[in-house]
Amino acid sequence: MIRVRFVTAALVFGFVTCPFAGLSAQGVGAQGNPDPPPRFATEVVVTPERGETPRHLVPAATAVLDRPALESLPVIQLSEALSFLPGVYITDEHPFSARPLVTARGFFGGGEAEYVLVLVDGVPIADPESGLIDWSRVDVTSIRRIEESRGPGGSLYGDSAIGGVIQVFTDGSPPGARLTASAGTLGTFTGDASYARRWSRGTVTAMGAGSRSDGPSAHSSLWRLLGGTSLDGTIGSNAWRFSLSGTGRQHDDPGPRTDAQLAGDRFGSDPLFALDGAERRDLAVAFTLGATGGRWQHRGRLHGGLRGEDQIRTILLAPGFGDRQARDLSTSDVGGTFETASAAELWSRPAIFRSGLDVVRERVDTEYRHVDDEGMPLQSQPEGEASGHRWGTGAFASGAWDITRRLRLSGGVRWDYIADSFLDGSDATEAHQAWSPRAGLTLQLDRGVTLFGQASKAFKAPTPEQLFDPRPYPDFAGGTFTISNRTLEPQRATNLEAGAWGGSQVRWSALAYWMDVDNEIDFDIATFSYANIGRSKHRGLELEAARTSGSIRPSASYALMRVTDPGGSTQLKNVPRHVLTAAVAIAFGWGVESHLRYRRTWGAFLDDGNEYPIDGASTLDLRVRRRFGRAAVFFDALNLADDEYQRYGFTLADFGGNIVAYSYPGAPRAVRVGVISSF
Repeated sequence: MIRVRFVTAALVFGFVTCPFAGLSAQGVGAQGNPDPPPRFATEVVVTPERGETPRHLVPAATAVLDRPALESLPVIQLSEALSFLPGVYITDEHPFSARPLVTARGFFGGGEAEYVLVLVDGVPIADPESGLIDWSRVDVTSIRRIEESRGPGGSLYGDSAIGGVIQVFTDGSPPGARLTASAGTLGTFTGDASYARRWSRGTVTAMGAGSRSDGPSAHSSLWRLLGGTSLDGTIGSNAWRFSLSGTGRQHDDPGPRTDAQLAGDRFGSDPLFALDGAERRDLAVAFTLGATGGRWQHRGRLHGGLRGEDQIRTILLAPGFGDRQARDLSTSDVGGTFETASAAELWSRPAIFRSGLDVVRERVDTEYRHVDDEGMPLQSQPEGEASGHRWGTGAFASGAWDITRRLRLSGGVRWDYIADSFLDGSDATEAHQAWSPRAGLTLQLDRGVTLFGQASKAFKAPTPEQLFDPRPYPDFAGGTFTISNRTLEPQRATNLEAGAWGGSQVRWSALAYWMDVDNEIDFDIATFSYANIGRSKHRGLELEAARTSGSIRPSASYALMRVTDPGGSTQLKNVPRHVLTAAVAIAFGWGVESHLRYRRTWGAFLDDGNEYPIDGASTLDLRVRRRFGRAAVFFDALNLADDEYQRYGFTLADFGGNIVAYSYPGAPRAVRVGVISSF
């Protein structure tokens, strides 16, 4: 294993350093004539600058997965696809998992909050009360493209973009039908289908998806259903799109395990969590209208959503002692966006300016009741009840100016105002505002190399759940208390990063970042509530390289995430310090292709004191695909070597003061076969 780690690391650094051999900056040649302008691939990305921008002009790390790439990877759902984005580590990404969780730039929400903003066609899909993502809301067959922008995106997107922004594009599907179906071990079945038809003025698309699984552990089954439709068309020089989708999902939760429980039955379930699980229903609608020509480009978007969820969740208060309650949750959101962009000249050099306004109103209604061993409420009236709503307004302005044909300056600023009202008898209102500026430079060298750097600020507001969740916990003195905290302040981050990328046959990138976070929000064991616990330091390095052509295409990436308190002595809990990935895609001929990925994580701990290390993942995932015209069959093997690892966890003190470690086991080996077809 050590040999594999060092060989793969050498592969990463070899890929990254080779393109620098003989590198020289653009300038005056040996004969006194200016060098020709650098040449780059004209790939365009939308997400990093909130508008179409050549990728080599973006002063940040970006990544793209298009539809052909998705079909070649061992993925059948969105969370699996995102695990192939560099700089992002996702636990439990597979279709038999109920709760995939994201770690990026050292931010880990632990299933209680999210630090990466996820958009689908420009619309945020996070849950209003927590910011968590329901990955089942997007079916793979409708995905045209996935874009990633790593690092703080607060200057354009505001709250929750502190770790990065990921956008999924489903619009622009070609006419015809697409189908993906698979079956595999752990009782897992999936199916995704979409159909698009064009007429003289637009396109109509319908899609549906469903899946079920027995899960890797006892009491971990799940199912989901998804359906939707969209209409695209034009009105004069304007393009419009309407979409409507609905989702239903149910899952059981086996709960965490102690080391002793894992040793006895790794994939069992603690009886304390025998009733834990959730059933939810979602409805989402969006309408977009934008100009398709002219000097000024305008776009407006309206979106809304409804959700209902019934949940039973047990919280461990001490080892072997849990508090089980049922929760009735309903949320709603309605929002709008207006954006405009214009190309111009500034001192005879090209420039572009963008501005926009985002407005959203979210409402959360929640009730809690204790339940018996059959899951029936013990009281007719709620023991904890609250309603609240959040108003969010954000205005941004950004621009980019080509100072010379090789040097571009870009920057922007955003102002956000967030007001929370809690309607539980106190009628309390909390309001916060934040400025998020950004400035960046890109310098194009010869041989297709770009140097980039940027400085930015971003913020993460406390979630409504962290602020006013009314769940009552027993205080062992005849009363109750809550762990929410209405005095929480937003986290604020200051980020500096610099890097380089380039290459044609071998595309590579390397960057380093320095980020300081004030008012870090975490659970404070001293007060048994959420609190602004102080400051944290995020220091990191991200390297990646991939061969883009040929029958054998190796790739590798490495992320260092050093996340500590101001003293820098220990790693914050559950964040892996190192994430290493090595992969190879091989085209054998006769329509046969394979993709093999090795991923290893290490340097994570269950506690902030770093006394309880996490046994990180060391997994192999494989896809073998055979194409037959417009159809293909595939075989996937996940965790091929059946590595036994821990995903994340926590520690608790028992009534005698002894520390007990809890963790969630990684999934065992699983295989599946399936078909992808277009017609």
